[in-house]
Amino acid sequence: MTDQVVLGIDVGGTSFKGAVIDETGRTLIAGSIATEGAQGEDAFAILERFVIGMMAQAAAQGLKPAACGLISPGMDERTGHVMFSSNLSWRDFPIGPRLTASLGLPVLPGHDVRTAGLAEAQLGAAKGFADSAMVMIGTGIAAALVTGGQAISGAAQMACELGHIPVYPGGEACACGQFGCLEAYASAASIARRYRAAGGKQALTAADIAMRLDSDPLAAKIWNEAVQALAISLVTVTLLLDPAVIVIGGGLAEADEVLLAPLRVALQQRLAWRAAPPIVRSELGSRGALLGAAILAFRSLGLANAASGWQSGG
Repeated sequence: MTDQVVLGIDVGGTSFKGAVIDETGRTLIAGSIATEGAQGEDAFAILERFVIGMMAQAAAQGLKPAACGLISPGMDERTGHVMFSSNLSWRDFPIGPRLTASLGLPVLPGHDVRTAGLAEAQLGAAKGFADSAMVMIGTGIAAALVTGGQAISGAAQMACELGHIPVYPGGEACACGQFGCLEAYASAASIARRYRAAGGKQALTAADIAMRLDSDPLAAKIWNEAVQALAISLVTVTLLLDPAVIVIGGGLAEADEVLLAPLRVALQQRLAWRAAPPIVRSELGSRGALLGAAILAFRSLGLANAASGWQSGG
């Protein structure tokens, strides 16, 4: 057994996940708990009990995590505050400092997508590339840019909000208040919504729509519009940032080549004078965020190369 272990915590909108991970990347303990709709202080109380419970499980096995990597959407990595979470009704919520006080050990905050992008660059589909981009497509859309082993955060901790780049200025309304955003056309939720609004069957999800492309002209139309919107946004990513590889993750990545194959073609068609970077599917999937949280924790302990020998399977 290795000397050092860390705790990784993934704060989602509907559930919390945790894992105790050692220096070799092995997951020694894992757990999760549903929020059951809790919000505000009630949601934090569930999280605090869950994290303390994970620490107790570790202690029962003779393990003592030396640090905790804590990731969440909307995380300000400088302060450990969640700037905004609609599902949990948190605004400028000091989740990091409060868990530090509860646990009595260092808590390293990270943004969920940036941390997943970091893990993908260290262990997954972008391993071996100095510069990579990761695009997570699920209910919403966000991205991460990793360069030189670091995920770019930006001056206001809001870098790579790809879902809110306008792809069709003045187009369909987005939940953010803008019009024509990528997320309004290409998120899993928007694909399903746009299909229903155009007269499609009401109960279909984006995954269902992806399986109907050969038999349902409306499904094919809505899907192609999503692909084209994604391609427009990836032109911007490619020309501005020049990643060596673009990794697609999130729920919509489950469509695999049904999404990736036409997306590669659409991106290359829009890049008239240069080759498009390869577009690949995430190798880590839903494990990426927790592995990234562990990487943050180990780095805080001075183990900058802790993940160099890890396997993506964990």
